[in-house]
Amino acid sequence: MNIKINNIPGFMQDEIEQLQLKLSPLLKKNMKYGFFSTVMIGFSIINLFFLLFKNDSLPISKIALGIYAMVGAVGFALLKENKHNQREIVKMSQKYMLERIKKSNYLTDARKNNYFKRVNEHPLTAMNVFFEFLAEEQQWKNKSSHPE
Repeated sequence: MNIKINNIPGFMQDEIEQLQLKLSPLLKKNMKYGFFSTVMIGFSIINLFFLLFKNDSLPISKIALGIYAMVGAVGFALLKENKHNQREIVKMSQKYMLERIKKSNYLTDARKNNYFKRVNEHPLTAMNVFFEFLAEEQQWKNKSSHPE
């Protein structure tokens, strides 16, 4: 599940790997739910369509209708669970970013509060803000380790 991005610095790649380690169980479950829900819903809709509209010569089986409807219902339940897991993944990644910002020893409290506020206010761009934080923290680390 490790995603390697070649054009980002190593310190950012390390943070992405740490985040992936925390999220991997939910991501795996979410991928399975998404796949199975799509298959089940598609199977159900196609079979219900053919059973109800294309099969004029044969009588409609109530058992078959019930089975296809049940498969569709389970598929939609998995889809709803998938959406719930996606929200949980966003919350967990946001929590990781906020904890990581709090732990920084290289930035002032004002800078940390600024990043903290930006991650909370704009969850869609939180990863960009987190990368910005990591870059600034790395600059301060480099300045402190190489006195001029």
